[in-house]
Parts: sequence; structure tokens; C-alpha cells
Amino acid sequence: MAVAGTRVRPNADVEHPGLAVGMMGMYIFLASEVMFFGSLFAVYFYLFGSHPLGWPPAGTVPVQWWPVPTINTFVLLSSGITAHFALDAISHGGPLTGQTRISAAGIMAVFLAAMIITGVLALGGGFLAGAGLAFVCAVFATVAIAIMLGVGPFSRGRATYFGLLVVTILLGAGFEFGQAYEYVHAHIHFSGPNQFSSAFFTMTGFHGAHVMGGLIFLTLILARSLRGQFDAQHHVGVAAATLYWHFVDVVWVFLFFILYFAVTAI
Repeated sequence: MAVAGTRVRPNADVEHPGLAVGMMGMYIFLASEVMFFGSLFAVYFYLFGSHPLGWPPAGTVPVQWWPVPTINTFVLLSSGITAHFALDAISHGGPLTGQTRISAAGIMAVFLAAMIITGVLALGGGFLAGAGLAFVCAVFATVAIAIMLGVGPFSRGRATYFGLLVVTILLGAGFEFGQAYEYVHAHIHFSGPNQFSSAFFTMTGFHGAHVMGGLIFLTLILARSLRGQFDAQHHVGVAAATLYWHFVDVVWVFLFFILYFAVTAI
């Protein structure tokens, strides 16, 4: 019995989602990360609610929201800006142009001003480490603005992409330095059943580990980019890394206001 073979032609009218497989994988991974950090926040608020007489528990000396955590917030969020516009640059295969260039430089200038102001205030208060962190990262932010505006060698080719990606990595490393300094000088300790210290170090520690993972991810992306593996048509890896970096930015904002600001400033 012969079976007539027919060629099945795809329907040209059918539209398929424009989401790459790699990006779908990152979205699924980040969904699991949302549940992970969500569970940590849920535990923290349970502990908060189970202490009606006061939180943190008596005898706890929490980490102050100023200066290092505040400076670190500006540093990490500014790295999200450089990561975003690095992706924009590789997507277009060249430097930032038109309104995008002005917007990018303007946003980065706001963070630069915040770093300088917080650095001066920290220096005036005698917090030399915080001031040093702010001023060093302010230099990185200044370089980022020059890159965004296409100054010098960043006016052509993929130099804008490479420059902003490197600045992102440097700012992320600055955040990790600030976190390490904070841990070394933190007055919180594990003596006795101190539930606040357990929650604090667990939540900030896991976030710091995720930032370190993001730095490794971005460094691998940079290495692959130097080998010419990404361009305007193929840059899913860059987009996935940028999405992950935005995620750690958002998580830190919640951590800062819940574990630092709400505890020591309110």
C-alpha cells in the first residue's frame, strides 16, 4: 500500500512569540528565584510579627542604613543603568544615538551626583571607607557618562558596549567590596538565639552570593564578546545576563528598606 507523501508548508500567517529559548530559560530561573527570596522575606516578616514587644530583639545592634548601605544602593542601581544601555548598544551594533544617548547620560549623571553627595557627607562624618567607596564608584560613573556620550574612541563600533559592560562589572565589584566591609564591621553577632541576626545574614548573604554569580556571568559574557560571539542579531546571552542583573538590583532595594532603613531609620 503506497502512501502519498505531501509536503506540509508552514502557514505564513501564523505569528510565533519573539522570545528566544535562552530568555525563556532565564525567565523560568528568575521565577524560581522570586519564590526563593519570597520565602526568605516571608520568614523575616513572620519573625517580625512574632515579636510584639519590639523588633529587633533586645540587645541587638543592627547595621545602620548610613553610610555604606546607602552608598551601596546607589552603586548597585547605577550598575543596572550601565548594564541596560550596554545591551542597547549591542542591540544596535554601535554607540548610543539621539535621545537614547542623552537619556542614558542624564540618568547616570543623577547617580553620579548621588555618589558625590553621599561621599562628601560620609567624609564629613568620618566614614572614610564609605567615602572612598563613593568616590571610586563616582569615577566609574563619570567614565560611563563619557562612554554613553560617545566621547573619543567610544564614538564608533562596539566600544560603547564593551565600555559599559566593563563599568557594570566594576560597579558590581564595588558593591561587593562595600558588602564585605559591612560584614567585617557589623556589630550584629550570633551570640544566643538572635533571630534578627540570623535573618539578616541569611538574606543579605544569599543576595551577595547572587551578585557574585552575576559578576561571573557578566565576565563570561565579556570574554565571549571579545571573541566575537555576540552581535546585533545574536545577543541572547547579553540580554539574559542583563535581566539577571536587574533582578539582583530589585531584590537589593527591598533588602535595603526592610533590613536597614526600616530598622535603624524609622
